[in-house]
Amino acid sequence: MLELKRKAIIISSVVAAFMLFCTVACVQQRTKRTGKNAGSQSVTKTAQQKADSLLIAKQQSGTDTTGTGKRGTSVNGIAAKSDTSLTNNSLATADSTATDTLSNPDDLQNTVEYTAEDSTIMDAVLKQVHLYGNAEVNYGTINLKASYIRLNWITNEVYAVGMYDSTAKKIAGDPIFQDGAETYNTKEIRYNFKSKKALIQGIVTQEGDGNIRGEKVKKDDVGNFYIRHSMYTTCNLTHPHYYINAPKIKMVNKKQVISGPFNLVISDVPLPIALPFGFFPFPKKKESGTSGIIFPTYGEEPNGRGFYLREGGYYFAISEYVNATVTGQIYSTGSWGLGLASTYSRRYQYNGNFALRFNKNKSSDEIQRDLGRGTTNDFSIVWSHAPRPRGNSTFSANVNVTSNSYNQLQEFDTQKYISNVASSSVQYNRTFGQYMRAAASLRVNQNFGQRNETLNRREGGKTNISTDFNFGVNQIAPFAIKGGSGRWYESFRLGLDFSGNYMLTNSLTPIDTSYSSLGFALTNTEFIDTTRLNTTKVVPFNLNNLPDMLKDAQFTGRYSLPISLPNFKVLRFINITPSLSLQGEVFTKQYKYTVVENKVNIDTLKQVGTEYSYNFGAGMNTRFYGTFFVRGKRLEAIRHTVIPSLSFTYTPDFTGDAFGFYEKINIKDRAGVDKELSLSRFRGVGTSVSNGRASSVVSFSLNNSFEMKLKTKSDTAANQFEKVSLLDNLSLGGSYNLLADSLNLSNITVNANARIGKNLNLNFNMNLDPYAYEANPRVLTNQIGYKVNKYAITQGQGLANLQNLGFTLGTSFSPKGSTDKTKTTPNTSADPAKEAQKEFIAQNPELYVDFNIPWNVSLNYNFGLTKPGLSKASLIQAVQVTGDLSLSKNFKISVNTGFDFTAFQPTITSLTLYRDLHCWDMSFSWTPFAGSASRVSNYNFTLKVKSSILQDLKVTRRRSFYDRSAY
Repeated sequence: MLELKRKAIIISSVVAAFMLFCTVACVQQRTKRTGKNAGSQSVTKTAQQKADSLLIAKQQSGTDTTGTGKRGTSVNGIAAKSDTSLTNNSLATADSTATDTLSNPDDLQNTVEYTAEDSTIMDAVLKQVHLYGNAEVNYGTINLKASYIRLNWITNEVYAVGMYDSTAKKIAGDPIFQDGAETYNTKEIRYNFKSKKALIQGIVTQEGDGNIRGEKVKKDDVGNFYIRHSMYTTCNLTHPHYYINAPKIKMVNKKQVISGPFNLVISDVPLPIALPFGFFPFPKKKESGTSGIIFPTYGEEPNGRGFYLREGGYYFAISEYVNATVTGQIYSTGSWGLGLASTYSRRYQYNGNFALRFNKNKSSDEIQRDLGRGTTNDFSIVWSHAPRPRGNSTFSANVNVTSNSYNQLQEFDTQKYISNVASSSVQYNRTFGQYMRAAASLRVNQNFGQRNETLNRREGGKTNISTDFNFGVNQIAPFAIKGGSGRWYESFRLGLDFSGNYMLTNSLTPIDTSYSSLGFALTNTEFIDTTRLNTTKVVPFNLNNLPDMLKDAQFTGRYSLPISLPNFKVLRFINITPSLSLQGEVFTKQYKYTVVENKVNIDTLKQVGTEYSYNFGAGMNTRFYGTFFVRGKRLEAIRHTVIPSLSFTYTPDFTGDAFGFYEKINIKDRAGVDKELSLSRFRGVGTSVSNGRASSVVSFSLNNSFEMKLKTKSDTAANQFEKVSLLDNLSLGGSYNLLADSLNLSNITVNANARIGKNLNLNFNMNLDPYAYEANPRVLTNQIGYKVNKYAITQGQGLANLQNLGFTLGTSFSPKGSTDKTKTTPNTSADPAKEAQKEFIAQNPELYVDFNIPWNVSLNYNFGLTKPGLSKASLIQAVQVTGDLSLSKNFKISVNTGFDFTAFQPTITSLTLYRDLHCWDMSFSWTPFAGSASRVSNYNFTLKVKSSILQDLKVTRRRSFYDRSAY
């Protein structure tokens, strides 16, 4: 018994001594921190006291040894009764009655690993580990980094918070919590490894394309987040330009956000628009973007359709290769519209886009409504398909089909608004081997007609729809011998082309008409051969008139034999090129002429007919130079280059009966003189390749260019001289028909273009008629007169009669070097979508507002004069000004205006204010002057999200209402 008591005393003494030793060691370790830790001892103590206040232990004991700067001991399966604050759905602090009884070692399924750069303190009494300085904890897929981290093995909790940096004088090392692929930036966090619950202060995380921020956050065990005083935004800046402000939201398992009452805040200004609840899904990220709502544009047409919301809708990111946009518009007068747009691409194969739009327009003019003209329908079909060169076949499309008044009512782009024509084409091409090829196409050409000022719309529009096919054989050299000596006949080449055309038009040709109703007097029968005989009638292009249009449709087949004859030189410097051409047409209709008393009836017969033509000739050209040496300070010399050319072409007479292309009739004119007329059977039903009478035409042209040779300003330049163009081209040309019985000489054309300095471009053209005109006594006002076979210079009408003249001057200015300021972000990910956007921006700089350029101004002056014959000259004279000015780093104003000197009024004028909101664009446009009364004083306001690539480049897309589907 005594022995047992002695042993108990010895054991108790050893245990007491050991506990005393541990206590002293712990105290020494806590007071030992020096060096870089000395400046933060008080901070560490404060953080530790803050951490210790959250957990309470039941007993005091000794401490264990510590290690610094090394990976901590792996702890597996040490757990205690869970803290009620993280195991139950409450925000209470740690339970003071919690016991330190250890549970099953398998409660934690993964190893907890920790490191600290500064120091690591292990507290055996409280069963805690304190990590200081760039601390990190890993547990399975969970990673936590912070300046200070505390591990508690009793509660299985980890606590992290930032620490004050005395050097930077701010809190640094805020916790970053990562759970798998999700990352959360926080101010303070407590997380339970076992229950997977967390309490967070000040969270910032990204879900989908949006960023979520909140002050107080609770995470449950299934991944839901309950956030108070939250902000939701897609702006990636620390201080976002806009956000949705909500008192509380719930983020449901990384799939969606459900919000209570919220409102939108832009640039820290709350908008007076609030909703009782919100639902924001997190769609799966796609390379083509994320589906979402498109904000509409707000504005007003004071004299038109009233207030409106336009181009609002939804964007569908269908896949990596296809997206779609559905938009709509509504006006206060009852007008509305719908649109569907899509872009698509297939890497290395093709890309394209299409847009379908329909609008029902209701005028605010009560008079037009009473007359039944207040409602109109407009549509637009746009399709572009561009293949990448690959294989032996290609399919391409460029479709732009609109109703007559669509541009006038829907477009805000100046060029589209004033445009009077539109064209479309869809083509398929295929090659067969080295020599054979085939192609098919569908073409639509539109002329929107003239504008009716009373009805405020265009009328008389013409539409031609044609289908074409082509089959050809590339030119081959039948006399070429492999390894031949290069004799002249070996360069002889021969090919074949055959094409067909079927045309449907709303410009109908009457089937039976008379010569007397065409407006030509019998005394002017010499003009019949060169005038289309049948008049036309324009009908609306709709289903009601389709039977008449099909009845009037025409089919024409064409063939040609392209022949290349050997060329040669004469006197070393003169190039001689002989030519031979053979072509023909096949028609399904032809004309028949019948003389009845003093008129000629014209009947259209549905009979197949053929017509062909051939000609031969030769051309010659040379080039010579003249140099004038100046030997000035910088100007060294001026060189004049002259390129004269002369050609001769002979075409036989095809009016003879042997050919059967013309029908001869005998008539008497009003003077009673018998005349024989040769009228074409096919002119009017096709292009008619035969000109009828024989011709022997000599064509001539003279091209000139001037340039000067200057010494470079820098003595260190690699080239001591540089060439500067004075006049890029000055040319004149014409022709003379040796076999014509009168008016042998054609009009003379003069063209010139030059670049004056670095910014000024000049283009000039002129058409001169060398013959005189005489007045028609039956015409009293503004008559053109008749051209007579007398030169104008012999009749006192000057050297020649000016038919038309036009020239344009254009220039642009911007700060020096500003064009190189647009910075692009290197694309390390080789994202094809971003590459396509950059390529589009580079090819279409006029479609973007560049905030990197302080200012930019473009001036264009246009002058045109038309004076046929003796009529009065009509002038077109206008100046166009476009420019933009950066009022601040993110604020720019753009102006597009002009003045029509003929009408003495401003042209279409628009003022636009742009505001760069980093991730959003805001703009306000006003149209004080317009060509249409319904468009005057229009204004619109737009607020839209900006593409990420535009954020990097700091440019803004100049979008009109029609092109929301593009980048």
